[in-house]
Amino acid sequence: MYKLIIVPVLALLMSTTGVLAQDLSSKKFGLAIGGSASTNGVGVNVIAALHRSVALRVGYESLSKSFNEPFIYTIEDVDFAITPNVKLGGISANVDFYLLKRLYITGGIVQTNLDLGINLTPNESMKIGEIEYQPEDIGELNVTILPERRLAPYLGIGFGRTIARDSRVAFNMELGAFHMGSYVVDMTGTKLLEGNSDNPSVERINTVLKGFSWSGIYPVVKLGLSVRIL
Repeated sequence: MYKLIIVPVLALLMSTTGVLAQDLSSKKFGLAIGGSASTNGVGVNVIAALHRSVALRVGYESLSKSFNEPFIYTIEDVDFAITPNVKLGGISANVDFYLLKRLYITGGIVQTNLDLGINLTPNESMKIGEIEYQPEDIGELNVTILPERRLAPYLGIGFGRTIARDSRVAFNMELGAFHMGSYVVDMTGTKLLEGNSDNPSVERINTVLKGFSWSGIYPVVKLGLSVRIL
């Protein structure tokens, strides 16, 4: 499935070369800077109109969130503090093809920074057999979810414009997704929880995820605003 996506995306990017050569010196060329907010983070974009129906867009998005207040989860009468960590964003390069004045399809490549993590630590002592262990003796468990491939093809459809055609300001909404191959789950522990680092269930989870071609898809909903400077 990855090849089926990446081939048309590369063709989409390469097809703009001829258009660029023809239109850089014409009035059809334009340049804009903009901002965006999406499920992949908040970012900035530089957009170049190569033709009335074609635009090249390069951008960077970022979002990092660490939760100060952990969630409490009880496992076998022992309370554990669970602290999620989220990192999103990345660099992207897209080509926008306008089917109508305010309707376009877009394709490109994203270098994703996606990194999802969970830290699990005990809040109280745990009794194993006849021995009672204190939280500092039990250790902590870290679970991370990473993409199989950080360089991912992107496809989407948009409404509005990424760069204005008859004015200076443009708005757009975009729905799309990029495909990272699969998600990869990793688990590491310390002290008494160190044995979970080689937990065979983690390998089984990764095997199942790789069996689904859609498991590495990340959906994107984006709102954008740009101001034309040329």
